[in-house]
Amino acid sequence: MSSLEHTAQDVAVGARPLFVAGSPRSGTTGLVSYLNRHREILICRERYKYVSPRGITPELFTFERILDFRDGETNQSRDAHVKLLERKDPGTLKWVGDKYPQYYKNLPTLARNNRGARFIVLYRPVEEVAESFEARASNPKDRWPQKNGFEAGIRLWNASLQHTRSFVESRSDPRLLIVDYHRFFGASDSFIPLLSSFLDVDFDDQVRSAWAKMSSRFAEGRRTKVPISPGHERLVRELKDHEAEAWTLDHLESQDDGRVVSRLSALARARRLVSSRVTLGRR
Repeated sequence: MSSLEHTAQDVAVGARPLFVAGSPRSGTTGLVSYLNRHREILICRERYKYVSPRGITPELFTFERILDFRDGETNQSRDAHVKLLERKDPGTLKWVGDKYPQYYKNLPTLARNNRGARFIVLYRPVEEVAESFEARASNPKDRWPQKNGFEAGIRLWNASLQHTRSFVESRSDPRLLIVDYHRFFGASDSFIPLLSSFLDVDFDDQVRSAWAKMSSRFAEGRRTKVPISPGHERLVRELKDHEAEAWTLDHLESQDDGRVVSRLSALARARRLVSSRVTLGRR
């Protein structure tokens, strides 16, 4: 039986929701490509982009429902999702979810409606995000709206950090991980211990090797960094939320020094203890 022939109920058993967000042009698509190399992780690509966050619940992430494309849900390819699901075994999945950059706007709603969900948010320097906005807006062959130029990039970058900070500070449990764009794509292997603790999965040599090759290609394909124009530098200086960025950088440091990992480990132990008690109670 192929993975696509499993019932809708099969994929729901044991899998928890995982959402990937961040400002547009921050690397969410690339990160998902890495994560989907793991046999226990399935992240769709903007599958429910246009669905109200109130309507995004675990029921949407069965194999049957993911492939049941309905009008008004997304502008993404069904064929791409078919290929993605063909590589996955529902019985081994620990995490199933979706990536859409602007999920950052609705983290509390997604958390309420998806019990046990976790979130990964990308952080990339604002200059690079805004430059990417500008490059796409200036390309007549790109369908990117012209109004979404450099300034729009700064404003959406601000919003992503502000919403992320608000969500983290409003909760006692660390269900959100911030991923530094340059550290991850430049040396993804160094990020594996943190991701492993956050998702409670192991990354074997096969995944590590695949990630190393992807990071090498990333480094080779990067454009040469050039200074931004004085006008753009002024916009960054005037419009960037410096306080939100300072908080983000501090949070990244707290992740690295083990504060977040320690809390995650404690939660994982508690979750396994509860699960074992439930199992014993059923005997």
